[in-house]
Amino acid sequence: MDKDPTKEEKLSKYPMTSKFRMVDTIGVPHPYCITPKHLSGNRIVLDADAIRDAERNHGAKCCICHGKLSYDQHETALLIEVKDDRDIKEVGSETGPGSLHEYLLRIKEAAVKDGYARFAFKQAKGASP
Repeated sequence: MDKDPTKEEKLSKYPMTSKFRMVDTIGVPHPYCITPKHLSGNRIVLDADAIRDAERNHGAKCCICHGKLSYDQHETALLIEVKDDRDIKEVGSETGPGSLHEYLLRIKEAAVKDGYARFAFKQAKGASP
C-alpha cells in the first residue's frame, strides 16, 4: 500500500529562490474546525470521508463559520515566504525573470495537481534578499 506524501514532502518539491520559498499551507478562508459532533459516528479515523459523513448524518459543522461553508468549500493555500521589504502588492506587480509572477507560473501546475486552491504570502523578517 502506497503511503500518501506528508505535507513536508509535498512542499519540498516546490523550488526555492533567493526571494521566494514555500513554508507551509494555510486554510482559506479559514481552517476547518472540528467539533464533538464530528466524533459521534462509528469511525475510528477522522479523515475527509468521516468529516463529510458527520456533516451529512450527524449535523456536524465547522465551528468557525457555523456551517456557512461545507468541509469541501474550505480550501488550502500554499504559504509562500517573500524575502523583500517592499509591500507585497508592489512585489506582485513585477513581471519577468525572478519575479513573483514568474515564480507562481512555474509552480502553478504542481500546486493544482496537489489540490491547492490559492497562494498566500508572508513577508520574511529582515526581508531584502
